[in-house]
Amino acid sequence: MISKNTCIPLFILLLLVLLTSSGTLAEETTEEAEEAPVPAFHASILMYHHISSQTPPSTSTSVERFTEHLDLLEEEGFEVWPLDRIISHIQRRRPLPDKVAALTFDDAYASVYENALPLLEERELPFTIFVNAQPIDRGQLMYMTWDQLREAKEKGALIGNHSLTHTHMIHRLEEENEEAWLERMRGEVEENQAALVRELGEDTPKIFAYPYGEYNPQLQELLKELGYVAFGQHSGPASPYASLQALPRYAANGIYANPRTLGIKLKALPFAVIQEEPASGVLEADQRKPTLELTIFEGDFRIDQLRCYGPDAQQLRVAIHYIEEQQTYNVAATPYEFLNPGRSRYNCTAPHKTENRWFWFSRQWMLPKRDGTWYEG
Repeated sequence: MISKNTCIPLFILLLLVLLTSSGTLAEETTEEAEEAPVPAFHASILMYHHISSQTPPSTSTSVERFTEHLDLLEEEGFEVWPLDRIISHIQRRRPLPDKVAALTFDDAYASVYENALPLLEERELPFTIFVNAQPIDRGQLMYMTWDQLREAKEKGALIGNHSLTHTHMIHRLEEENEEAWLERMRGEVEENQAALVRELGEDTPKIFAYPYGEYNPQLQELLKELGYVAFGQHSGPASPYASLQALPRYAANGIYANPRTLGIKLKALPFAVIQEEPASGVLEADQRKPTLELTIFEGDFRIDQLRCYGPDAQQLRVAIHYIEEQQTYNVAATPYEFLNPGRSRYNCTAPHKTENRWFWFSRQWMLPKRDGTWYEG
């Protein structure tokens, strides 16, 4: 349902908040950027784990399917950029070509070196590997070695930080207060970065991928304080309308590896979301039907066809109110059914008014068990 409201004009205030809030728009703005349409500020970032048919299906992409993805990018006219170049454009609000993508791999699995690296080298494509130092230091066989990571770097890889131990960063230890938890998380980030610098050089960038895509505002603030740009596992185009400490990526493994549906996501555009509530996706045990509230600037999307979906593609109840003075929509999405403990997502989409593509926004939720304890998977 869409309704019209009026209120005291806040458009200028909202715009100032958007331009100055932490983790959103850049520190620098160019004349070229000022005149560019908002959709020009976006890129599609793909996330992989294993590149193999012999590893857990939910986090794996076969060599054949991965090759299809690379073919798809080429056939659709996508430019594959290094992740740091995309970050720089988003930070400075510099327009990007309409079809820009990046390839990222979490965990530094050996199959990336064995199966993906030859294909990427052959096509001269840049890519990023997010690394946990602990399993590599311990010589665990499923992971790349430091020598292999050095070779990957020589062949076009950026190496990023994925925490020292791949812990669930939002989980506190028993009887651990917030101060102690944050200090432990600081260690996960800084100790891992120190290992990357020691093994791979001082030019190791400050880019971070949250293990399991789990984060909260306190972790975002910590990563900002430490000077990192950070990435989650919620889907959507990366743009200045996402926090620089929670940029989205499209999963391209497991059930998300289908080239047809991946092609639709690659061409998606960002909603101009200027506010989202609640600020944190971490829920209390009794918050099993959370409402997501978004404030979105008007755009080239069909608002009457905006839909939001939860786990198992259940359609959510959506209420939409238009605020004329601000030229914004307030969107509230609520599930009909309880969320299950663990990680789940809401995806909100709307078709473009004139083009065969979609606008896309995603929020990841993290819900503990009913007794307040956390899942481990």
